[in-house]
Order: sequence, then C-alpha cells, then structure tokens
Amino acid sequence: MPTLARRFSLHLIAIALGAVLINMMVIFLAGLQGIPQELYEAASIDGANARARFWHVTLPMVSPTLFFNSVLASIAAFQTFEIAFIGTKGGPAYATWLYGLHIYRTSFEFFEMGYGSTLAWILFILLSVFTFLQFRSARNWVFYAGEGR
Repeated sequence: MPTLARRFSLHLIAIALGAVLINMMVIFLAGLQGIPQELYEAASIDGANARARFWHVTLPMVSPTLFFNSVLASIAAFQTFEIAFIGTKGGPAYATWLYGLHIYRTSFEFFEMGYGSTLAWILFILLSVFTFLQFRSARNWVFYAGEGR
C-alpha cells in the first residue's frame, strides 16, 4: 500500500498532467483541422485504407503540431512549480521537491539570491540545450507542407 506522501505526489502529477493535456489537445485539434480534405480524398482515390491514410497523410501533416507540443511539454515539465508549491511546499520527506521549487525556496525563503540565480541560469541552459536537441532531431521527422525534401 503506498504511503500518504506517495499517493499525494501522484495526485499532484495527475493534476499537472491534466492541465498540460488540455492545452495540448486544443493545439492538436487546430493542427488536425488544418489538414486539407483534398489529401484524404486523393489518398482514397489512390486506394489507401484508413491505416495508410493515417500514416501517409495525417501523421506527416500533423508532425509540426507534434513537434510544437513536445517542445512546450518539455519546457513545462522542467519549469513545474505551482502544483508542488501550493499543494505541499515540497511535500513530506521531499516527495514533491522539484527544481523550480528549489530555486524559489533558495532565493526567496533563504535569501540566497546568488545561488538562486545560478540555479535559474542552470535551468535556462538545460532548457536551451534540450530545446536545441529537439530542433536538431526535428529535421528528421517533421514535415512542413510548403517545403521540399
């Protein structure tokens, strides 16, 4: 049976994921609505079944949306702060101690502004490197409709 701290931290993760997923679904819906129906009609005329239309029409056309959502989700995951701060302030036995919460407490509760600023710069550098790697990998799997390969 999970301890109270573990159960509470799982609830916090579920709340944070719910908020992120709602935003991502709105962006996915916009991406799906941007796919021209003519592409599906042309694929059907060429004899493509539903699976082939998904893999060869829908997925390539929605890949920029997937990429955008993955970049936003990774940045949001690194910067998670509010849920842990409001819910537990780090939780019992540091169960919900997150990096953003560590930066906040170091800077504004312990007044170690230099150390807190250094931690924030480390977060910025980590996010920049991770985002750069995502952009680098996007060359291989993101398809932009107006761009030839």
